[in-house]
Amino acid sequence: MCRCSNDLNLKIYYKRYCTVLSKVILNAKEVHYNKIIHGSKNKMKSTWKIINEEKGKTNSSIDIQSLIINNNVIMNQNKIANIFNNYFISIADTVNSDNSKHINTSMTNPINYLTNNFRRPFPKISCQYASTYEIEKIIKSLRTKNTCGTMKFLITL
Repeated sequence: MCRCSNDLNLKIYYKRYCTVLSKVILNAKEVHYNKIIHGSKNKMKSTWKIINEEKGKTNSSIDIQSLIINNNVIMNQNKIANIFNNYFISIADTVNSDNSKHINTSMTNPINYLTNNFRRPFPKISCQYASTYEIEKIIKSLRTKNTCGTMKFLITL
């Protein structure tokens, strides 16, 4: 009605209604999110879940329905899981057998490995005293990151 009409009172009413509705929606979200956060056992996880939902990030899980091996289609989920398990178990054996061909026998002993690779002594670590004033000054000099949007529900934790 507001688009088609030139009535000034109707347009003012529409704008006021939109602002009131926006405030109601923000307050309802804040109450809802606070209820979720305060009722959860892992508050950080719940907070990040809410943030990702608001940003539109969702976890999309892809279920494997079938697997083709040697031109055979396998639909049974248990068989697919066993095939993946057997594959990854055999990969470890293959990698270990390939590495055993290239490993120098003097390097298998950890002490020999360290002495051969680290002949120079490590530099000494020197710690300097820092007062709390200096640390606070450094922290305050760091730039703060800006976030987009309102995050009132995080402040009320």
